Amino acid sequence: MRSYDIYNVKEQYHAYMIGREKLLYELLKEDEQENTLQEVHYLCERLEGAAIEDAVITNLGKGFASIEQGDKKFKLTHPVKGSIVISVSSYALTVVCDGSRMLDLDLFVALSGMNDRFFAVMDGYGEWGWLKPVKYTNLRVSRENVAFY
Repeated sequence: MRSYDIYNVKEQYHAYMIGREKLLYELLKEDEQENTLQEVHYLCERLEGAAIEDAVITNLGKGFASIEQGDKKFKLTHPVKGSIVISVSSYALTVVCDGSRMLDLDLFVALSGMNDRFFAVMDGYGEWGWLKPVKYTNLRVSRENVAFY
């Protein structure tokens, strides 16, 4: 069983946080434990229930045999892959995946379809990262910046 907390970084801070993921992880890990940090409210957007519901039900729910929906909570079950339980709070999605790692991938694809600013923390394993990988299209490598060994 794998557990994630997923946050939506505000657009104006997204570019700043690229390359500083370790710092963001440390901050969000603390929020996971205390659930009241003002810095998280400053850096992350409040999650809108309707948008999350749309991403979960419309995008993710297509391939699942059953979907149970309660008060800010979803449970999706697949006969082969396993199940995902998603709880929505003000600033974080708490996700528990039980089964194949394909569940995680399905969830990440569904959420990254909303935007590319979702950041996941899997503190039990010390893992973190953007749900949609960052592409460096405008990165120019000059001769001065490259070290040859």
